[in-house]
Amino acid sequence: METKTCANCTTQFPITPDDLAFYKQIDVPAPTLCPQCRYQRRIANRNEWIFYTRNCGLCKKPTVTIYNEDYPGPVYCQPCWWGDGWDTLEYERDFDFSKTFFEQFAEHRFNVPRIALANTKSVNSEYTNQSNDNKNCFMCVATCLSEDCLYGQWNQGSKECVDCYSTEKCELLYESISCVKCSTSAYLENCRDCSHSIFLYDCRGCTNCVGCVGLRNKSHYWFNETLSKEEYEKRYKALMFTHNELQKMKEKFEALTRTLPRKYYEGRNNVNTTGNYIEHNKNVTNTFHAHRTEDTSHSQDAWEARNCMDLTETLDNELDYELEGVGWASNNIIFSKGWYGSHNLYTELSFHAHNTFGCVGIVKKNYCIFNKQYGKEEYETFKEKIIAHMKETKEWGEFFPIEISPFAYNETVAQEYFPLTKDEVIKKGYKWYDRPERNYNITITADKIPTSIKETPDSIVEEVIECSSRKSKILNHTSEISQCTTAFKITPAELTFYKKMNLPLPHLCGPCRRHARLEKRNPRKLWHRTCMKEGCSNEFETSYTPERPEIVYCETCYTNEVV
Repeated sequence: METKTCANCTTQFPITPDDLAFYKQIDVPAPTLCPQCRYQRRIANRNEWIFYTRNCGLCKKPTVTIYNEDYPGPVYCQPCWWGDGWDTLEYERDFDFSKTFFEQFAEHRFNVPRIALANTKSVNSEYTNQSNDNKNCFMCVATCLSEDCLYGQWNQGSKECVDCYSTEKCELLYESISCVKCSTSAYLENCRDCSHSIFLYDCRGCTNCVGCVGLRNKSHYWFNETLSKEEYEKRYKALMFTHNELQKMKEKFEALTRTLPRKYYEGRNNVNTTGNYIEHNKNVTNTFHAHRTEDTSHSQDAWEARNCMDLTETLDNELDYELEGVGWASNNIIFSKGWYGSHNLYTELSFHAHNTFGCVGIVKKNYCIFNKQYGKEEYETFKEKIIAHMKETKEWGEFFPIEISPFAYNETVAQEYFPLTKDEVIKKGYKWYDRPERNYNITITADKIPTSIKETPDSIVEEVIECSSRKSKILNHTSEISQCTTAFKITPAELTFYKKMNLPLPHLCGPCRRHARLEKRNPRKLWHRTCMKEGCSNEFETSYTPERPEIVYCETCYTNEVV
């Protein structure tokens, strides 16, 4: 096994014989950055959540977009970008061997029109990104086939889920994480087939439960204590569902979770696999939030991948490397972003494109370099010449540098997983975007937010509410990092949901609520540990750091422990 020093953070990282065999197969050198720094570099090219309104560069109509008003290149609304009013080949350029590839790609990237955001076949879901086939969704990303979902991420086939992360076939769910087929519940984490419950962790098939951990097929439990149906209903009826009451229940619930063991990773049905939030995988290493993936390593949000490395936000990939936002039957793609393609190199925003190099915004084209059309043989010859040039400049084998990202660092997903202050960003040579000052006319301060939904008038939708993080340390981070908007409004759909669920209004703005959910999830990094069950010596790779307070068991010991 080979060991290298990361050129960015200077940590040591291993390169296994299998890694080397993969690099040889796709003809790229071993990486110069460790897996964490490679991940950071990929997601520093990805804006999911930060929305703006600017005029379309073609039809001039206002459109919702992920590009701020200072973005120097053209941005087209979705109808115009997909329409016949422009030709991507008009932006062709010749390769200049006196310059570096990335220098030229940066110029090219900012010259070609970009699509405002990725949102297809959706109805009344203007503020959704990286999403498709949704109806009445608002402020959602990576969401598909869902209805009436608000402020969510990775909602799949779900309805009326608000402030949730990673739900599948769920309905009427609030502030929940990684749930499958759950309904009419709030504050669930890592649960499946649960309903009419609040504050559950790793429960399966439970109904009418409050504050419980690790239960299987139970009803009428209260903080892991079994109750008669009558006693449970009496206690539940006595709940006022005020903000303060729920905060106290949350503190009691979190204290309970720290006294009970938990499995070293979240997932099931994996073979020879390491990571977290993983299901039905085989021979997968250091990978997070992946399902039905094989022979893949160092990836995140990578579903149905085969024989790949370093994937982020991908679906149905084969023999791909260092990708961000690539999917749907893609293969042999390297350092790229786009859908439905093959044999593409350093290409982004490509759709149904094959055999392209350095292209931006290519649709249904083959054998193009920097958006210029070539014949097959000419393309292959010129491609090898550019690769040789990139090897000389030491660019070949490296993903797009953060310095040339189309987004400011604090607009990207990197700010969520690798948060930096403005001074730190500027010092590293990355871009930072200061949004115009928000002079909101706050009409309700944080301390005056109604304490329960029963005390909340319908006129609340007309109010501007102060985010409580402005005056407290509740999230223990600066507004720079959390991207706090300082104030927020309640939409009519949101108010209807809170009434239906008998839940009080939130006290935090959307970005702060999202940041709080993210902090509940373990880091996307692994540590080697031993099972904490007395008498067990099983070892494993886990995302629980040794300093964490949780009691961490191996899978066998945990399975024997759950009720």
